Amino acid sequence: MAEPLKVVLLAMNAPGYQSLAIAYLRSFAEADQRLKGRVAFQSLDLTSHDDPWWVAYRIIGLAPDVLGVSVLCWNARAVYDVCRIVKQVLPDITIVLGGPEVGPIAEEVMHAHPEVDAVIRGEGEEAFAEVLDLRRREKPITRVDGVTARDGSGGVRSAPDRPLIADLDTIPSPYLSGVLQPHEGSAYIEGYRGCPHRCGYCFEGKGYGRIRSFSRERVESEIAFLAGECGVTTFSFIDPVFNLTPDRTTWLCDVLAPYASRGLTLHTIEVDIERVDDEVAERLRRAGVVSVETGPQSVGAAALAECHRGFDRERFAAGVTALKRQGIRVECDLIAGLPGDTVEDFFAGLAFVLSLDPGKVQTSTLHVLPGTDLYVRAGELGLRFDPEAPHEIIATPTIGFTDLRRAEARSIYLARQYAARL
Repeated sequence: MAEPLKVVLLAMNAPGYQSLAIAYLRSFAEADQRLKGRVAFQSLDLTSHDDPWWVAYRIIGLAPDVLGVSVLCWNARAVYDVCRIVKQVLPDITIVLGGPEVGPIAEEVMHAHPEVDAVIRGEGEEAFAEVLDLRRREKPITRVDGVTARDGSGGVRSAPDRPLIADLDTIPSPYLSGVLQPHEGSAYIEGYRGCPHRCGYCFEGKGYGRIRSFSRERVESEIAFLAGECGVTTFSFIDPVFNLTPDRTTWLCDVLAPYASRGLTLHTIEVDIERVDDEVAERLRRAGVVSVETGPQSVGAAALAECHRGFDRERFAAGVTALKRQGIRVECDLIAGLPGDTVEDFFAGLAFVLSLDPGKVQTSTLHVLPGTDLYVRAGELGLRFDPEAPHEIIATPTIGFTDLRRAEARSIYLARQYAARL
């Protein structure tokens, strides 16, 4: 009997966190009848702080046939270092990348990084399983829908896009299948894919175009597993908007409330705060929510228009107030360097959120991410940014390099002063 194909799945996470992405890939592939008994998996949930040479050492010691890596803007440079080292030692390995940093610019990545053999664009579960099946049978992977790969003659070929997975429940739960062991405080549940918003700076929707949900039974089973069977006392949801619809919010809060009464807490869920009133805030409190994250990202009219983002000052303030009444901390986020914003606009936004005393204020600098509207329109908008990940903005027509750096430093100082106020 032939030896099983050895596959290593690598994620370089923020310290303390685990990767749902590689867990989904593995749980789906392990359930694939073509691969059962023919593929052996090893998952490496490491961190972006780990030295790439040490990470490469770990991988090389496992001698895999295939290395699959989840790539985001903030770990991309380390990932490329790891892949380059591994390829030098294991020249016959097949290196497959996926994730929001590489999918939208797959061909560019392939040309820039000869150590990479394939990039999966968009959802990876079905495509990665098909790649493994073809690799196992020593067949070319260039015709796998949703994959950009080398064609064997020095060229790069992109197969057609792969349709979205219609029924998300066909992806086995990484938790319920035993692929991912939840850790206290770092476990996440995904209730749906997509995003109702189309903010120009964000790739949260990943080009899905529509929202597809896991079934309520699936989500309830994962909650019961984490909070009941595993005894996890705090976790979160990675959904772009927790309060997606009134009906969904009511259902989810009702499911969570019994666990919350026994000590479960949810940390830093993302909400549309302009749709939070006293009733919604009270439901969130009963569900165990202790902190939420929200915008406004900017209060400048020009930036909001360029980024296709709405903002209602009064409703935003009312949402913060409603949550504070329930003892829920609000993290208000602002982005420096959005197109159309001036330095004055940015600090007007900072003054606005500080006036609300939300609990936490977080400022960041714009990253012009592949796949986003701002990335596509960068030339038109006059955005100058670093072409290398994490693609940080350098200057815009309304904020020069020096002013932007000064705004960053001052806003970080003010946010820290606010955090230290107590």
